[in-house]
Amino acid sequence: MLQCPRCGRQFPNDVLVCPSDHTPLQADATIADVPIDPLIGRTFEGKYRLDEVLGGGGMGTVYRATHLLIDRPVALKVLGQRFVGDQTAQQRFRREARAAGRMQHPNAVTVTDFGATEDGYLYIVMELLEGRTLRDLLAHEGPLDPARAVSIMLQACGAVGAAHDAGLIHRDLKPANIFIEQRPNLPAMVKVLDFGVAKFVVEERDDDYNTLTQVGAIIGTPRYMSPEQCSASAPLTPASDVYSLGIILYEMLTGVVPFNADTPLAVALKQVSEAPQSLRELLPSIPAELEQVVLHALAKNPLERPQDANEFRRELHATADELGLEHAESANAPTLERLRSAGTESPSGRLVIDLATLRQVQAATGPNGGEHKLRTSAKSEPVAKKRPEFDRLNVALVKNEKANRTRLGIAVAILLIALLGSGIMAARWWRGTNGANGFGLIAAASPTPTATPTPTPTPTPTPTPAPKRSEKRPAQQPSKLKKVWNKVKGIFG
Repeated sequence: MLQCPRCGRQFPNDVLVCPSDHTPLQADATIADVPIDPLIGRTFEGKYRLDEVLGGGGMGTVYRATHLLIDRPVALKVLGQRFVGDQTAQQRFRREARAAGRMQHPNAVTVTDFGATEDGYLYIVMELLEGRTLRDLLAHEGPLDPARAVSIMLQACGAVGAAHDAGLIHRDLKPANIFIEQRPNLPAMVKVLDFGVAKFVVEERDDDYNTLTQVGAIIGTPRYMSPEQCSASAPLTPASDVYSLGIILYEMLTGVVPFNADTPLAVALKQVSEAPQSLRELLPSIPAELEQVVLHALAKNPLERPQDANEFRRELHATADELGLEHAESANAPTLERLRSAGTESPSGRLVIDLATLRQVQAATGPNGGEHKLRTSAKSEPVAKKRPEFDRLNVALVKNEKANRTRLGIAVAILLIALLGSGIMAARWWRGTNGANGFGLIAAASPTPTATPTPTPTPTPTPTPAPKRSEKRPAQQPSKLKKVWNKVKGIFG
């Protein structure tokens, strides 16, 4: 097992970097002198008891805590001890609490309290989330199915769009700041975290804002930053967050980010100057329409992208409905008839559904009442032509007993006819072998030997009258068995 020296979490040996704070992992320390977080077990302002470490970031550590007054588990984010005397860090921490307090959206983490201890610790109280970050999900399961990636991105766009409506620009969107909350018997819920470097649009010209950003410094993660954010060539707009969302969607679909290098500066230069590689070159199964949405969000010019997360979300939502992708807000939910049309019944009676066929059926019977048709790309046409087309066979899930009885009756009739025909053929063969009447009563006449004439002369023969034929005997009455046989022979003969 490997351990993160910053947050203390443990990971398997195949994970080399902490998914939460990107700190290189070290061997699991089992020695007794391992330092224990001094805040564990402490109670802040008589209300919040810190129980364990959940994770850490650049500015602070997140703890699982208990609200003692109502006995409710919560999450506490505490500003790091090294920033206790740093006025700039404390001001930025307060900005995060203020920004998160503005957010009123189901896909944004809810902040319930903010405070400071007597010895200078600043903390934010948030709802406790159960699940894992998108970074952890991609590390174990990436790339994701297009429908799953679109569903996650639609929810993230909802939270970021609410921030844009409130005059906020996140500026540090990345998989580590997107949390996938999973509760029993409920669908997965996406939560956008960490508004610590969020920018208030109205504060663009404030001295306080210029002090916090420290002109010339890069704020954010270069692999997910927009070109204008990397170069500081233009004021940031909500379109900058759209670029970051586009890179996250690119990584969910392909498993890799479009730009990577050994140093953050090299990554920033690629963000400014290089075009992203086509998604379908990396994974041909990605729909062409979905690729166009991602590349639209990754345009270098901010004016050529969707102008905010709400516009990007509408474009992605329309494409998902067009492709028949399943997501939480889809109005085109699969019905039993669509499932039957897209599936086949196995010999055991189970209905096997092919997702590609189901999505084609949903797209063809979309919100436009069946008039909506899929657009196929030029690259996918040769593949479609090679596939033979078959008429669809609708297989009922409930067995038809009347049809089964009809099939059984037909099978029995065919069997009787076959047996009767076999008996007739055998009888004919037996009759041809034993005689014309079939009973062997008349034997074939055999020639009788004649005397050899002697050489002595004989008198001239005188004509003798021909022997008279014997009169026909009266016909005997046929037996009962022969009568039955004659009747059968008359029917089938």
